Formats: sequence, C-alpha cells, structure tokens
Amino acid sequence: MPNRKKRSRGSCKTSANPIADQNEDREVKMMMDESRNDSSGDSDDDLTFVAAPQCTQNDDESDDDMDGGETIAASERNVSVEFLFSDPREAHFHSVKQFLLVYLPPSQPFDVSGLANAIVGQVTAGTMICVEGEDDVYGFITALSLKTFGKETSIKQIVQYVTKKCPNSDLPNLQHILNTKNVGLVLNERMVNLPYQLVPALHSALHEDIEWAIENEDTQELRNSFQMDYFLILATCSEERGGSERSTKGKKTKIAYEQTARFFHKFEDEFLEQEAELTFSFDTPLTERECVDKSSKSTVVILLEREKHKAALASVSAIINV
Repeated sequence: MPNRKKRSRGSCKTSANPIADQNEDREVKMMMDESRNDSSGDSDDDLTFVAAPQCTQNDDESDDDMDGGETIAASERNVSVEFLFSDPREAHFHSVKQFLLVYLPPSQPFDVSGLANAIVGQVTAGTMICVEGEDDVYGFITALSLKTFGKETSIKQIVQYVTKKCPNSDLPNLQHILNTKNVGLVLNERMVNLPYQLVPALHSALHEDIEWAIENEDTQELRNSFQMDYFLILATCSEERGGSERSTKGKKTKIAYEQTARFFHKFEDEFLEQEAELTFSFDTPLTERECVDKSSKSTVVILLEREKHKAALASVSAIINV
C-alpha cells in the first residue's frame, strides 16, 4: 500500500481554471444571501444563492433585529461555508463509508468497510472535500490501482461484479485491458447539493496527485504503481419513464411506458462516457422511493485512458463556465 505522504498544499483559493494552481490548497466560498436584491459586487469565486423575499416584519418583530441600537439589514445576513480540499485521513472513514453504501448496489455483499479503509489510507492520491475544523466529508475522489489493491477483498468483488455483468462481445477486450494494463478504479462521490463549480477542480486534483506520485514517491515500485494507463468508473444513471393507462374490455389494465429522460447522477460522467474505449450498462435494483417515481436505474461501466479523462475536463469546465 502506498506510503502516507503527499505533495505539499498551500492556502490559495480555487482558481477558475480547473487545471491551474497545482500544489495549492483549494478553497471555495458558498454565500447564501438572504437579501431580496442581488449584489453586483459578488466575486467570481463566490457561489451566491438568493433566498425568496421575506415578509415585512412588524414593529415588535423588528426589535429582535436590533443590536446596539442599529438594525441589521436583511441584505447583511449571510451564511458563509468554506469548502476545503484536504488529504484523506482515518477520521474520514465513516463519512466515506456512508457514501459507498449508497454508491454500491445493496444487492451485492461488497466489503464496504474494507473499501473505505483503502480510500482513506491512500493519502498520496485522493482528495476530500471538507469544512475547516470538521471531519465530515461532503465529497471525495480517489483512484485505486488494481495492481496495488488487487488482493483486497473489496476490489476483487468489484472486478468480479463488473466482469460478470460485461456483455460477451466486450468481455475479451475488458479482460485484456485488466490483465495487461495498470487500471485505476476511480471512486468519486459527493453530496447532491455540493456546488458544481467544485467538480472540475476536484478531478484535476486527482491528476495532480498522480503526476506528483509518479515523480516523487520513495521507491520505483510505488512510482510505477501510479503509472495508471486506464481509469475504470462505475457511473450511476437513471431513466425516468412516463406511462399512460390503456384498458381493453374484459382484460386487465395495461400501462405503456416510454422513455422520457436519461441522466447521469454526476453530470461529468456523460462527458467521460463519450471518451470511453469500452462502455456498457446493466440494470441495478431500485429503492422503494425510486420505484414510486417510475424510474429505472442502471450502472454504466466506463473504461477510458487516463489521458482522455484529463482531456475531458475541458468540456466539463466549459459546460459550467469555469
């Protein structure tokens, strides 16, 4: 397993360019502005969310807004959250495990704890999105080399699961790449309401970590372990279907479904799929809530070259204008 060391990080803010600012700590501020009017002086690095207009307060209620004889205007009431990119550590284990419980199909007996341990134990290549002073993780990304972690139970289970689900037409190519190339299993999870402006920088941080490790790890064996040729990604995709009832006299009512929308749970996976050398999908079990929503869920396996993953970040940045 890789040593617990990593490239140094500074204390600069996240650059608008997701490829820039290597070897720097990244910081993004999310401002939730409760005022009625937008502020024209907002920085490009701030994420501002304006709440709905508030009702006019009466004289008694306005007394609660007095501080030292001065009224605190609604436009000045802000809640600032600073998200920091930090190195993985053991304190992140429980947060990472909770993400994995949602990410991995519940119908399969995956070693979730073992996988979470591998993620937080690899400091060299991996980034956690946190808030300063807290151990909670709001998102993370890492790449685990199948050559380095191939004997771990959790990794063997995932590889066997993907291989079993692979169509016969794609199986020879999949097995050839897994057996002859250094493949990294990319695990990338985050809260659904995390600011999407963080996404390009998060993926870029992974490449920066890998490139640092290739040049600076202590032994040649460790340096070679990060020379990943391919990334293996298991993306989650949903298909929402609309239905209409049709009844025939003397027969049961039937519902005809038509596919209405297909979307990836993480928007960047759509761009990564376009760059894939091999991709296939298979249905995964639905939760009770998803069954009510008339949606189906599938896992999309994406196998692409590491350099093509890096190149795709330009498209991801362009779509969100960062």
